[in-house]
Amino acid sequence: MMSENKKEDKIIPFPGSAQQLVKLGMKQLKYGDNKAAYYSFREALFHDPIHDEASYGLLLAYADSGRLYEGKDWAERMLNEARGDYFEVLQVYVSILAQLEEYERVTTVLEAVLEEDQFPSHMAEKLYELLELSQYMSHAEMEAFMPDEKKAAVLHSTNWKKQLQNGTTEQRLSALRELRNQKPESVLPAIESLLADPEFSPLMQSFLLLLLKDWQIEKQVWVNKLSRKGEFSPVSLPVIEESNSYIQPAQLLESKLEQENPILLKNALHLMKQLYLYYYPFPPSLEMEALAAVMHYEAAEQAGSNDKSMNFAQIAKDYNAEEACIFDVWQKFARIKIKMFDI
Repeated sequence: MMSENKKEDKIIPFPGSAQQLVKLGMKQLKYGDNKAAYYSFREALFHDPIHDEASYGLLLAYADSGRLYEGKDWAERMLNEARGDYFEVLQVYVSILAQLEEYERVTTVLEAVLEEDQFPSHMAEKLYELLELSQYMSHAEMEAFMPDEKKAAVLHSTNWKKQLQNGTTEQRLSALRELRNQKPESVLPAIESLLADPEFSPLMQSFLLLLLKDWQIEKQVWVNKLSRKGEFSPVSLPVIEESNSYIQPAQLLESKLEQENPILLKNALHLMKQLYLYYYPFPPSLEMEALAAVMHYEAAEQAGSNDKSMNFAQIAKDYNAEEACIFDVWQKFARIKIKMFDI
């Protein structure tokens, strides 16, 4: 196999290449193809080793693909060499440090910046929140061996909103588990704020709504997610499997697969439930027959099906749906599934 360096040796630089590759890389990042974006930015830097946008794009590719240690090293190099917009690079850098749970380092870096300057207004809120979270987490690590009663007091004073917004995936899930042990009235204002925040994780909003349902909260709460808005009483919300919008495509899948392939049915229903959880409490705006067909198709693809009849034309016939409609739903689902499991 040709090494990465040898591949790059065969690239012939020409004017304008770097900028075109950066545009391509940013587009690939937008659609979640982090691996392709990484190679686009690397090639752009071969054409122009000091290209600021290519350097920043590569940093984003490292961060988005979870290559955190490489991202950390690259960000430090960019900061040392004054590449790109300082505060944009800084924001990604401290975010990576937080994901690596290097909270003391985040605190040190951001406090040092504040001694010299102010955060830009459009970044200030997020950077201050990250600083406060890191200060809290650093303190929490030092308090790890506190007696249980003191730990409980510290836990009770946690700013849940900031922890759920700015923590790593593991920290957010841990905070969600800890929330279950709190008194609902003490954390309800923070939860309501996050449910009304269209920038917050849609999946985490669903988890919070289900928590309120478990607590049997009757109060109407405002939900703003995925460009849809509404007011709901959590206790009155149906569970996903009992919602009318879920039952119809589920029945279609069962009629097709229950006898023919029960394992595939189980996988298709699991995939569909995850989709509905992502949108909860709103139903997905997708045509029911086509949705069932796409869940069948996707579950078969994930299982590595070698069935040559598994194509849009055949599956459209099986589910009595238009092939063009199935293709449209499949394209929409392809965009959704990139983000569907993001906490």
